[in-house]
Amino acid sequence: MGSPVPPPVPPPPPALPPPAGLSPGARLRALHWEPVPAWRVRGRRSVWAPPPAALPPLDLPRLRALFREPRGAVPGQRPAPAAALLEHKRSLALGVFLKQVKRPIEHIVRDIEEGIGAPYGAEKLLELSRLLPSAAEVARLRAHPGSPRQLPEPERFMVLLTRVPSYAQRLELLVLQEEFSPRLRALRGSIQTLAAAGAELMECEELHRILHLILSAGNHLNAGGYAGSAAGFRLASLLKLPDTKANEPGMDLLHFVAMEAARMDKTLLDFPDKLRHVGLASRIDEADVERELRRLSARLSGARGLSAAAPFLRAAEEELRAAWRALEQQQRAAAATLDFFCEEAAAGALPALCAVLHRFALGLRAAACDNGRREQAQRRRLQLQRERGKRHSIASCAAPRDTGPAAERRAPLTPQPPRRGSEPAPRHQEPPGPAPPAPAAGVGGEPPLGPSPEPPPPAAPRQGWALLRLLRRLAAGPGRGAPPS
Repeated sequence: MGSPVPPPVPPPPPALPPPAGLSPGARLRALHWEPVPAWRVRGRRSVWAPPPAALPPLDLPRLRALFREPRGAVPGQRPAPAAALLEHKRSLALGVFLKQVKRPIEHIVRDIEEGIGAPYGAEKLLELSRLLPSAAEVARLRAHPGSPRQLPEPERFMVLLTRVPSYAQRLELLVLQEEFSPRLRALRGSIQTLAAAGAELMECEELHRILHLILSAGNHLNAGGYAGSAAGFRLASLLKLPDTKANEPGMDLLHFVAMEAARMDKTLLDFPDKLRHVGLASRIDEADVERELRRLSARLSGARGLSAAAPFLRAAEEELRAAWRALEQQQRAAAATLDFFCEEAAAGALPALCAVLHRFALGLRAAACDNGRREQAQRRRLQLQRERGKRHSIASCAAPRDTGPAAERRAPLTPQPPRRGSEPAPRHQEPPGPAPPAPAAGVGGEPPLGPSPEPPPPAAPRQGWALLRLLRRLAAGPGRGAPPS
């Protein structure tokens, strides 16, 4: 037995009658949702199918009381459902586009019909071409029975636009007119950059000499092995030079090549200045250039059916043919450049070669800067060592400073005052005279009355010791209070 046939889906519920009980002129606020199209519900099971049991009725008076429009509201401002003619997202995006353009809808439609795209620019026209309605939306727009003025602005614009004959092709032509010259100019600039880069690589003698230097160093390193005695090497191997480390910290084979190039001829390290277009060419994809030219050719072919495109097409096709000729000439030059460097000719081989040489040039220049800093540090170390050696030799030649009797003997014979309480011996001793009498003692052994004897005068210089002793003998007399002799 076959599977039972499912029961037919019941028809959708009839539309609700207009709300009753409203006073004349009263309106309810709208709910701006995105309705599901009827064709997606009708004839299939879905969540929107009528429920098996009837729902309780709504409290319509409460609903009307809560959502009644205030008095004085202008009628006709209630927008129609957004998805009645266009998809909701497309309608929103189209509304944003119209606000950014800031031109009346009728003017935009007339400009598209007459082929005027300068007021908008390629970017805005391309954005509009992406917002064109689908086939189902076009059918609904053209079947709209009422006046377009009753529709929201995005739907009204699309209704007027779809009435223009071949509106999609006209809009594509406007986009092509605005994009063609800048795009073709950029493509021809890429072709010229690739051609200039190939010529620079062929003519840079400094690069050729450095490559020979690397070949000689590599053959010396690989002598006796399978890679020794090489006649040349693939230029991609230049990126492996830093992998060959030197015994000195921070040095590798790339530093050695920079050092040798500076020793042989310092101008060899300036070869990156002669490769001005190589870095730019390394970021160009030859295949993309050719694909874009083919795309422009196809777009011109698609616009030949429009009579308004005839003047533009004649000039554009001539420019496109010139670009094709430039591309073919560049491809022949690229093949010669690759053959010159013994590289395989393939699509995108020249930009890849430019990328390798550009990275090598940057790395070699950085290695030369490292070598310069290393040499400066070495010179500073040698200078410090020389200064330390000079200070050491000066200190060893200087006499040591000492103190004691020997130093005193070496002191100059200048008069020095004797210390208090100590009388230095005179240089020439004279025979001692009679000792001065001691002063008379007082009663009970106390010192005699009267003024105390004067203290001895300060010490005299060493040359006047004899005179000083004579004066002291004359000053010393009998004791005070005793009769003179």
